[in-house]
Amino acid sequence: MSDRVYAAKATGYDAVGLYLGAWLSFENNPQELERFDHALEKTGLSVANIETLRGWAEPNLPNTECLRLEEAVWNIAERYESRYVQVIGNYTGTIIQAAEGFGSLCDRAAEHGLLVGLEAVPEMTNIDSLGLAYEIVERANRTNGGLCFDSWHLTRSTNDISDLSDIPGDRIFATQWNDGPLNKIIDDYRTDTLSTRVPPGEGEFRLSEMISALRLTGSQAPVGLEVPSVELWEMPIKEAAAITIEAMKTLLR
Repeated sequence: MSDRVYAAKATGYDAVGLYLGAWLSFENNPQELERFDHALEKTGLSVANIETLRGWAEPNLPNTECLRLEEAVWNIAERYESRYVQVIGNYTGTIIQAAEGFGSLCDRAAEHGLLVGLEAVPEMTNIDSLGLAYEIVERANRTNGGLCFDSWHLTRSTNDISDLSDIPGDRIFATQWNDGPLNKIIDDYRTDTLSTRVPPGEGEFRLSEMISALRLTGSQAPVGLEVPSVELWEMPIKEAAAITIEAMKTLLR
C-alpha cells in the first residue's frame, strides 16, 4: 500500500482511496500500517475515500457484518480525517425499506463527519442502475447521502447518459473513471470488471458525453480513477499510475 501512495504522489494524484480489505489486512501486519502512515505523512496525500460497505439494508437495518465493518470505517475516518465512504447493495426488502436502511447508515456516518456515496453495480447487486440508486438516495433524504458515479457500471447497465444528466450535481459525491469494451470479455461480471478495464479514452465508452453531462449538472465531485486491469498490474506501479492519470487529463482537456 505504501508503494501506491508514493506512486500516486510522483504522478500527480491529490489523494488515494483505501479498500476495507486492505485495512483489515493491517491487523496482521502492523509494520505495513506503519509504512502506510509514514507514506501519507511524507507525501501529504489524504485518504479521500473508504470502500466498500454492504449489508446495510436487510431489509431496513444493517446486518452484523456491516456493523463490524462500520467500526473499521469509523476508525479509518478518525485516523486519516477522511470524509467519504462508498457503499453498494444488495437490499433484501422493498425500495422503501432500502431507503430506510440507507438513511440509517447515513445517520451513523454523520456522527463521524462522513458523506455516504451509493454506487450502482449491475449483475453483482440488485441496485443495478444509477436511476435506482438515486431513487433510494432521494427517498432516504439525508444531506450526507448521495451517489458515486462509475463510468464502467453506467456503460454496462443502461449506457444511457440521461441517467446521469437527470441527477442534480450536488447529489453526486464521487466519480470513478475508466474505459473498456462495450461488451464483456469475461462472462462473470465481477471477474470482468476487476481485470479488463483500460485507461480513459482507450476503450469504447461514451466518456466525453458523460463528462459533458456532469458539467451541465454543476457537479463538483472529485475525479477519481479506478482502472483494475491485468495489463496494468503487470507494470511497475508508478508507470501504471502515470498512464492512467495522463489518459484522464487528456480526456478532460
